[in-house]
This record gives sequence, C-alpha cells and structure tokens, in this order.
Amino acid sequence: MFKPLKTERFFEMVATSIQREILLGNLQPGEKLPNETELAKQFNVGRSAVREALKVLELTGLLYVKRGYNGGTFVRPPNPDDSFATPAHMSLANTGWEQLMEARRLIEVKTAELAATRAAEEEILYLGYELRQMRTVAGVPARFIDHDVDFHLRIAEAAKNEVFLVVVTSLRTSLKQETNDLIGQEGAVDEILEAHEAIYQQIADRSPEGAARTMASHLADMETRMIRESESKTRGK
Repeated sequence: MFKPLKTERFFEMVATSIQREILLGNLQPGEKLPNETELAKQFNVGRSAVREALKVLELTGLLYVKRGYNGGTFVRPPNPDDSFATPAHMSLANTGWEQLMEARRLIEVKTAELAATRAAEEEILYLGYELRQMRTVAGVPARFIDHDVDFHLRIAEAAKNEVFLVVVTSLRTSLKQETNDLIGQEGAVDEILEAHEAIYQQIADRSPEGAARTMASHLADMETRMIRESESKTRGK
C-alpha cells in the first residue's frame, strides 16, 4: 500500500504518507491499519518511527486506537461538524470553474514556489513518478486524470503547509472534473504534459521563482481552455 522511505525524517514522512492516503479517501473511516511491524516493513523504517507517526496522527484526530480483542489502529470517522470532514466537499456543481481557477491561481502558484524550497528528495522523486505515469497512460483518460491530479497534490504535499494541502485535497473531485472537461480538446494532453515537465524541472532545480512562474503559466493556459470550452457549450445550446 505504501512506498518505502529513504530519508532521515522517518516518522514525519510516515505520518505525512498516511495522512495523505486518508485525505484522498484511500483509507476509509473505520478502516484498520496494518500493525506496526507490517507498516515498518512497507515503509522500510524502524518500528519506533511508525509508532511515533501513529501517535502524532492520533493526537491530530485522524486515527484512534482500540484496545483488546480485535483492537488496533483505525481511521477515525469524520466529525460532521467539521467543515473539512469530507475532502471532496467542494465541487464544480456549487463553486463554478471560474471560482476554482481563481483559487488555484492563489494557492497552487504558492505551493509550487514553496515546494521548490521545501521538498524532500523523495517528494521530488514521487513528483517525477507521477509525471512518468502521465506519459505512460496519456491515451487512457481516466488514468491520465488521476495522475494529473496526484501531480498537483504531490506539489501541495511538498510545500509543507498543512492548510494548503487540505484545501488542494478538498478540491480533488473538482480538479478531476475540470481536467476531464479539457483533455478532449486538441493538443490539451500534450500541453499539460509539457507544462508539468516544466513545473517539475523548476522544483527539481530548486528554483522558487521558476516554479511559481511555470505553474502560473500552466493555470493561465488551462483557464484559456476552460473559457473556450464554456463558450463552445454556450454556442451549442
């Protein structure tokens, strides 16, 4: 389920990886995590790092521990009073693509800038992995969209700002819908791949200004395509 880690910040990386799977919905409320020994094997770290990571996530309210028979560590069900209880609570149905793009320009340009400074080497490798997967599945829209969105989530994760990560994660459904609306346009897939390559390179080169600039350019191009798509739908009515 999880990729092995090879950094010195073991418990932080373990905690971040588990948190990400919860926010993405890959670990469901009430789901039991593997035991410490199995998690340590999956992450390629010591049990003490896993134990510390689980303790941090329990304190933040993402996990809870059940003692006794059938006990273990479980994903905590969301609090219905928490406005961020459901990561995909925002959707284009009630925000509109214009508002989505406005938010993305403010948030994702900054996450790209921060990622170029703060990303761990493993996080840059993961970003490159998503990019390679996008190229591999370019002819399969559903899988291309998944890796496209994961690419942006990886950047938010590498920015080391939990608020940005939660917001970008909460927009996952909207981002997938937006990309789905665009990739049918001529040249869109190649344009997205080229833009992601440029963003990745700037982050890998540790250039905050370059990462911010290439992300801003990518989002501007996507907005132009969204306008074109919207006008096309209007004419078709």
